[in-house]
Order: sequence, then C-alpha cells, then structure tokens
Amino acid sequence: MRVHKLNDQSLVITGNAAGFLNGITSNALDAPLNAFLNQHGRVIATFRPKKISDDEFLISVPMVAVEALLKHLERYAKLARVTLKPSAQTAYIDVDTAQIVWSSGPETNAVSEEEFTLFRLNHDMPLMGIDYQADEFILNIHEFNYTSYTKGCFLGQEPVAKVHNRSKPTRKLVVISEDQCTPEDATKMTSKAFDPVARKTKGFVFVTNKLP
Repeated sequence: MRVHKLNDQSLVITGNAAGFLNGITSNALDAPLNAFLNQHGRVIATFRPKKISDDEFLISVPMVAVEALLKHLERYAKLARVTLKPSAQTAYIDVDTAQIVWSSGPETNAVSEEEFTLFRLNHDMPLMGIDYQADEFILNIHEFNYTSYTKGCFLGQEPVAKVHNRSKPTRKLVVISEDQCTPEDATKMTSKAFDPVARKTKGFVFVTNKLP
C-alpha cells in the first residue's frame, strides 16, 4: 500500500451525528465526497467522511477550511446537540486503489508530491485550497461528486437544485493539457504536472461551461 497524507484536519462528530450531517451537508452520507455549503450553495468546506456509527462520524477537512467551518457549524451543532472535536485519526489516499485510508499511526508518504499531483490529475481529484477555494459554487467544482438530488433538504439546496434543473454551472473545473489552454487560462492552471504517457503538461483549470 502506497499512501499520501492529505493536508487535512480530522474531526470527530459525536451525538446525533448522522442526523446532523444529513441536514447540513450536500451529499449522501455514504458518498466518498461531501460538502458544507452556505445558503447560496457556495463552499465553506469540502470533506471526506467515515461513518463509525449513527452517533459518530469522522470527517477529513482541508486545513485551510477548518476555522471557517467550525465557526459556521457552531450554532447548528448546539441546536443538534452534537460535539465536534479534533481527532487523532489522519486521512491518507492510497494511490494504488484511489481509496481513502484512515490511520492513527505515524504513516509516512510513500509517494512524492509530484507523483501524487499526477495521480490526482489522472483521477480528477482537485483539492480545496489548491485547485479551488472557499466560496466557489459547488457545481462549478463538479456536477455530481459533492451533491445528491435525492437525499432531501440541505443548506444551500435551493440554488444548487435550481442550477442543476434549469441550467448549467457558469464554469467548471477540468483537467486539461497546457497546449489546449488559452494563454489566460494557462496562467491560472493549478496542480501542473508533466504526464509522461501523454508527453504533455496538464493541470486543473476553470473553463466556461458552454450552454447547449
């Protein structure tokens, strides 16, 4: 197993964790990716969850988003009578299986940053704080990876459902080779890496989502 540590903070949620998360996050609780949104459907934090039980969940949150997320969740957590605390568990990505691995031990990165970046590009795995930032409209990052349209109500659902049902996001985050970019887009490319198979440099870029 070859793993790479995410630059995340793990939090443990206890109490009515499943009910709390279901009402305030954009995706089903068994999905590998999820998000906390504001009322406009914009990202406060994306995260990776692990269910321990209905009363306990682990979530792996990008470091850049932890402070804002805890502030956002403070009043909701009090109303739901749940507790959020830092966890000793750490989230890693297994680059051989593309699955998340949780560990409380002193795991070390088995792959370089360069190899992990290329892995992320090949698996369409953007990271918050690198390829997209807080306040990005969630559907600009991906149409389906972070949202469920059957799970029931969640904070930010109305603008997300409206765009999904009536239109398309104004832009979308894609993996593209540098020679396919406009000069302006090339300067905005993130997570750039040389792909030895394609023999091209590629990265993440937000491009205009053309309407039919």
